[in-house]
Amino acid sequence: MSSIPDTSQPDWPCGRVGYVALLGRPNVGKSTFLNTVLGQHLAAVSALPQTTRRRFLGIYSEPQVQMLFLDAPGVHRPADELGQCMERAVLRVLTEADVVLCVADPTRAPGDEDGLVAARAAAATRAVVVLAVNKCDAATAEQILRTESFYREAIPAAVVHRVSALDRASLLPLLASITQALPEGPFLYDAEQVTDSFERDIGAELIREACLLHLRQEVPHALAVAIDEWADASRPVRIQATLHVERESQKGIVVGHAGTVIAAIRAAAQARLKVLCGGPVTLRLWVKVSPDWRERRGLLRDFRLQD
Repeated sequence: MSSIPDTSQPDWPCGRVGYVALLGRPNVGKSTFLNTVLGQHLAAVSALPQTTRRRFLGIYSEPQVQMLFLDAPGVHRPADELGQCMERAVLRVLTEADVVLCVADPTRAPGDEDGLVAARAAAATRAVVVLAVNKCDAATAEQILRTESFYREAIPAAVVHRVSALDRASLLPLLASITQALPEGPFLYDAEQVTDSFERDIGAELIREACLLHLRQEVPHALAVAIDEWADASRPVRIQATLHVERESQKGIVVGHAGTVIAAIRAAAQARLKVLCGGPVTLRLWVKVSPDWRERRGLLRDFRLQD
């Protein structure tokens, strides 16, 4: 949760400070990168595209450096109102950025979405653009060169770093480049703060991450998580949440035969929430059919997916 710092304090830290927008097509590893940098699992991660649905601020502070990473949904062509909300989240982080960090996946041939990413980066004329070619531990030299060449056509001045988002050591030269591109000024957040998100919003994303782990490929895009209760004054922390799907058949998949799937989701989510809350958690889950919720602005606001 965010607070307003008193930057007038004589010992308030200063240094290289600014916003860094994470830009990339879906599933290139932006959230994995952010979790590795922060040293905490705060952003939802899965092998499925469009895991990130909303803007997320990750605050990385070192002596005389504060990077404010803005993780946004992967760049894609919107197909519904939810997609439009995600598109607006991408555009918002680009307007706030001092540095645009393009994250690319060389294990997949550059396509239409990569073209959208490169064009967005090239249009961010007030920001410094840096290209991180991710998954270099899994890509061939030919794949890496192909991806670099593709992006250099649109952003020829970008400094290029080859990284693996899971390997913190490989990220250090990249973080040094970002540092040099940031303006100087006072820290914008307390040095101990790692995000401005409410704990319950992070929790909702971790529950959805558990759903992505256990559900068939066609269901996750039609699923949203709403927190109904978050009682952190009690021990164990008591959390209740509703999993919203669009069709009755999807509800059956989420519940599973004799409740086996929902039980597995609950166990996986509870383990994630225990780490987040720093102690034991009791989690209760319900499944509700909310037809066409991805097209309903009121529900998108309720699910905190629309500003």
